[in-house]
Amino acid sequence: MNRKKLAPVLLSSAAAAGLLLTPTTAASAQAGTAKAGAATASAGAAVERDSVRCTKPRGKWANYSWGEGNTTATIYFNNHCSHRVSVKIMFVRKGSVGDKASKYRCMTVNAKTKGKKKFYAAVYKPYSVTRVKSC
Repeated sequence: MNRKKLAPVLLSSAAAAGLLLTPTTAASAQAGTAKAGAATASAGAAVERDSVRCTKPRGKWANYSWGEGNTTATIYFNNHCSHRVSVKIMFVRKGSVGDKASKYRCMTVNAKTKGKKKFYAAVYKPYSVTRVKSC
């Protein structure tokens, strides 16, 4: 056999053997996604998301996500609209099951911007985002 033809055959069979011998588990598959999510959320806290539709241009959204801390909640925003967007953020009491004791905060985001805003919310956590005319 020719040396040039033998090298790719050996390399491909070695790569295939390496893939077969490497154990794949759900924990190792989730390890890659856990590293990416660690930058946006603290350990154990889930990141929640909500969006508001733009009036102009059609088909675009203003996106919001949040993660809760011990005494604060950080709201991350990315406004794809060509206009300012005002939203009402509903905070619910942590641990409330039935009545959802809540309070509201208002936030206005400029056009084509992204960033974050921190709210003091010791016993409350963000729950939803609703569009309002103005703050």
